[in-house]
Amino acid sequence: MGVLIILFIVGGTIFIYFNARIICKINLSASFATISIIFKVFKNEHDFYRKVFYAEILRSTPDRYSSYVNLRSKRYYPYLKHLRKIARFFMVKNISLYPECIGSYSSFAVEFMVVNNIIKRPLINK
Repeated sequence: MGVLIILFIVGGTIFIYFNARIICKINLSASFATISIIFKVFKNEHDFYRKVFYAEILRSTPDRYSSYVNLRSKRYYPYLKHLRKIARFFMVKNISLYPECIGSYSSFAVEFMVVNNIIKRPLINK
């Protein structure tokens, strides 16, 4: 019984002070798209950067693969209900749309932030 109380207190404290932030930036230009994601959990920060060329996607996707994608994606539908439950704890903030220049290419940038939706209050009132 004592172990359950300790787990409850520690788990509740972690849940109250849990801090997650995802900063996403998507640049769309005529020939490529760049995606940069900064993922912060507690004090750890992870950066992901990916540059995707549209021509490579079209070359690597044969016609026979398009019917297979539809069949493969349907088996993941039951897991969407679990994703909706997790999504209640997060919200999208600071959506920005603006033109930008990457190198010599003009592009359109979409930037937004996903943060946790848990209200942080002090445990002891002042």
